[in-house]
Amino acid sequence: MENNPDLVSETDILSKTGKNLYLNAEKADVHFTFDSVDERVPAHKIILAGGSDVFETMFYGSLKEEGDVKIVDSTVEAFKEFLRFFYFNTPVSSMEHVPEIMYLSKKYNVTECHQGCASLLRRSVTSETVLSTLSLALFHEHEQLQRTCEAFIEANLHKILKSAKFLLCERQVLERIVKMDRAAVISETEMFEACMTWVRAASEEVNLTRDIVLSQLENLFHEIRFGDMTFQEFAKLLPVYGELFSVKEYSEILQVISGQETEPKLFMTSRRLRGCDDTVRIRCDRSSSVGMYCTVPTEKITMLSSNALLSLENFSVVPIFNCYFNFIDCLSDIVVTITVNSTDMLAKFKCTLERSSAENEYTVNLPRPISIQPKTLYGISIKFPTNERRYSRMNLKPTVNMDTGIVVNFSNDAVNDVGLAVGIIKSIVFNCPAYKGSSKMSTCSRSLDCPNKVD
Repeated sequence: MENNPDLVSETDILSKTGKNLYLNAEKADVHFTFDSVDERVPAHKIILAGGSDVFETMFYGSLKEEGDVKIVDSTVEAFKEFLRFFYFNTPVSSMEHVPEIMYLSKKYNVTECHQGCASLLRRSVTSETVLSTLSLALFHEHEQLQRTCEAFIEANLHKILKSAKFLLCERQVLERIVKMDRAAVISETEMFEACMTWVRAASEEVNLTRDIVLSQLENLFHEIRFGDMTFQEFAKLLPVYGELFSVKEYSEILQVISGQETEPKLFMTSRRLRGCDDTVRIRCDRSSSVGMYCTVPTEKITMLSSNALLSLENFSVVPIFNCYFNFIDCLSDIVVTITVNSTDMLAKFKCTLERSSAENEYTVNLPRPISIQPKTLYGISIKFPTNERRYSRMNLKPTVNMDTGIVVNFSNDAVNDVGLAVGIIKSIVFNCPAYKGSSKMSTCSRSLDCPNKVD
């Protein structure tokens, strides 16, 4: 019955009805007018009311409107595109009018259209569009779209801060960037310089004074985390920007940097771990024991999360064998994808895996460090060519307890009958804070008895 060509689906009927009625002036019972053009856009009250409670009240409520409806907050082209949703039940397919359509869908409470616009924006984020898209996300309070934009900005922060689009971004967008946990991406000195460049563009003034900076940044000036700077970094700013700080501000910054003041009163509390003055590289070695041979899938995703801010630099893949159970020395055309919150892509690149004879593993260096935010789920996908079968035999441990109190959890790996994971990522190298007075680097080891420190 389902495959009978003589049967017409409900979708076909609705599609045909939409084509017959969309912008059909002859059968319309309401028209929309605009100040900018001499055009009356036809529509049908019952169709609009069926998809919007606002239109239902407008056309059938106790104070229902009669005659033409004047639209003063949209162009005629965007409004026509907005009306298409009611007739075809499909989200917009073009980026051109998305900001206006998102506004209209929120105004008339058309949730499905609003979500369709947001989904299109999420799929279309680029370095050119991410700042304007983040502005839309903040305006509409769309948290998922906001997270997508912030993840993209974090992964491309150096490039974005040097772009012309950054100089034109709205203050609320700059505020989101300043408040991001980005210590593993750029230094606070670089963020401060970027803010000053933005102020020069916004104020059209080359020589900045305290009044100019505060008039543009307002309270955002005190969100800059000067306590994350070293004495040397802050001292380099003073010849150019020394007059921006009051005596109290200058004194507090010096006290925070020196560790005398742990709870700043004027500026944002440092996001770095207190007592830290540098970062060190640590290797999280997942290896535990050798197990039975198992097939390596064509694509394997390992999920991980941490309870602290880290910076992911590289990772290593377990030893891989061919069908004769001999080590494979080189694997080419490997596609690596790194995501956050399961959907938002932070990096995607192709690489070649070359086996280290000493470690019997393959190291993958990232094109750029990726910040690992606390209590956030990240995914590392490794996709192999499909032309041959591959095997591995290494058991891994699912949880890492570092001697600094940092915990890293791995998931999405199959677990065998002794509670060990069967996965593809053997070790990960992070950057993390080093504690003052410590002569050794922090060690993150999934090995039972052999911590592996990075020199």
